[in-house]
Amino acid sequence: MTFSTESRRSNRLPSWLRRRIPLLSECTHIESTVKKHRLHTICREALCPNRAECYSRGKATFIILGDVCTRGCGFCSVNKGVPGPPDPREPDRVAAAAAELGLRYVIVTSVTRDDLPDGGSAHYTAVIGALRALDPKPVIEVLVPDFRGCGEALRTVLEAGPDVLAHNMETVRRLYQEMRRGADYERSLHLLNKTKQLSKEVMTKTSFILGMGETADEVIDALVDVHEAGCDVLALGQYLRPGLDQVPVSEYVPPERFSWFADRAREMGFADVSAGPLVRSSYHEIDVPCAEA
Repeated sequence: MTFSTESRRSNRLPSWLRRRIPLLSECTHIESTVKKHRLHTICREALCPNRAECYSRGKATFIILGDVCTRGCGFCSVNKGVPGPPDPREPDRVAAAAAELGLRYVIVTSVTRDDLPDGGSAHYTAVIGALRALDPKPVIEVLVPDFRGCGEALRTVLEAGPDVLAHNMETVRRLYQEMRRGADYERSLHLLNKTKQLSKEVMTKTSFILGMGETADEVIDALVDVHEAGCDVLALGQYLRPGLDQVPVSEYVPPERFSWFADRAREMGFADVSAGPLVRSSYHEIDVPCAEA
């Protein structure tokens, strides 16, 4: 696959994607805490456009199992290669950072670890356990990979007791082979459906990023698929090319079309829908009925 080498700066973003960038001083607390505990955030590793805003509000999404992914999705800037072994002390460091930051809602994701027999599920369990031991106990959302379809790995994570289990579809069925190397559309749907079979109490969540060449009909078909798979919470956002090594943006989707998709999703019966150009899977906390006051 060959990509354009033009500078992203040469293409002005539409007005709805421009915003005030928080001052550096507003972000230093998160940055220093993450560095102090030798952790990574998906906010930085994936070059999220909301990083400065979330950091300035004292929020971050931790990424565990290192910062090197065994896959290479065409839209993602996380490092690809051969990762090192899991750090057994990382769960305690995540919990310590969450406590220091005063997080009442903690979101944890990971790189994909196809090199590990359990896909990293035991490590997720250790992180969830460390977070559940905090007082007060935070709401815990985990954004997991597909574990290559291993039901036992998914069961392991669910038995640890997260409040929200998220798995991102990212794009429509037709674009999976091109955009999500090593992933499979049906396998991801199955994970969402299997989650509900194994734990009816846990909330399930998924996200799509638009603007990679999908059609409106394909998006609607995908929303129907995830709703039928039992997904409770949906997020839709705009794909923004992180760098020249990733696929170019096909289209900047206007806010009114995001609103239209959100209306269709609510009509389908999703419990919670967030849709907009700058929405991301871990951008906003969701209302979890089982959360402690």
